[in-house]
Amino acid sequence: MLITLTLCACGPSSPDERLNQAINQLQDGIESRDREQVTALLHPEFSAQDQFDNAWVERNLRLMFLQHQRINVLVSSQDTQIDPGYPERAETKARVTLTGAERFLPESAGQYDIRLLWLDDTGEWLLRDIDWQRIR
Repeated sequence: MLITLTLCACGPSSPDERLNQAINQLQDGIESRDREQVTALLHPEFSAQDQFDNAWVERNLRLMFLQHQRINVLVSSQDTQIDPGYPERAETKARVTLTGAERFLPESAGQYDIRLLWLDDTGEWLLRDIDWQRIR
């Protein structure tokens, strides 16, 4: 008797798995200085601090990646939840420390409280909003 196993090279299927993958891709893109990987995760209506858009991110990523050989994102706490009333929306709250990246999305290296709003756009989680506050 011959048993054949078919391995699926499919991506994550559940919304939670896909969201965690998007979060990891965002961190990996920043740390590997891969601008395309980061910007691919941005929603077309992306907003940072209620004032910056995708073009702002593009300019700042280009500059940051040229200036810094190493960027680390150290996550000390993270809570991500999909909205039970609106399952296409999720929020991540995290405390992160950025090292090696002065003048980055948060404008200087240090510790920040960050809130990310994600929208599930036809099976792909995209970053819609990001807000941060430096911890003093």
